[in-house]
Amino acid sequence: MSKREFNYCLCDVFTETAFQGNQLAVFLDAAGLSDAEMQAIAREMNLSETTFILRREAAVEREQGVRVRIFTTQEELPFAGHPTLGTSATIRRELVEYADAEMILLNLNAGRVPVAFAPERNAAGKNYGEMTQPDPTFGSEHKIHEIAPLLGLEEVDCLETPAPQTVSTGIP
Repeated sequence: MSKREFNYCLCDVFTETAFQGNQLAVFLDAAGLSDAEMQAIAREMNLSETTFILRREAAVEREQGVRVRIFTTQEELPFAGHPTLGTSATIRRELVEYADAEMILLNLNAGRVPVAFAPERNAAGKNYGEMTQPDPTFGSEHKIHEIAPLLGLEEVDCLETPAPQTVSTGIP
């Protein structure tokens, strides 16, 4: 990787106290970074997730959302909660055209995810956002005798109906 500079923010999500939330690195304009470079940077950041904002023309962002990719140290994710909320709050705070926006639309690999913000911020100046996750997809049903031990439970501790099932709004 040749020497380049990228602005990023380190965020604490789900807290009002610094250094006590879910950590997140948000790269504000990752134009020109390859998939492999984003993965290498996420591995170097060594946080649970790192997001990369890929800026597009204003009209495209208004219609389709701000393009964001989410990486762990090992792989790219189609969706994850705290990176979605933290990246939206960072966009609202750092990108002048989104300052105090009541809604930020992200274009993630899992699809478009809107995050709504209250018009006013709380007394500490923090953002509070609510996301609408993608619609769920319903996968395989599972046998209680197979999953109870994985959860440290006995079969009698589990309900038989409805059957345990894999359900996903981005990551099964």
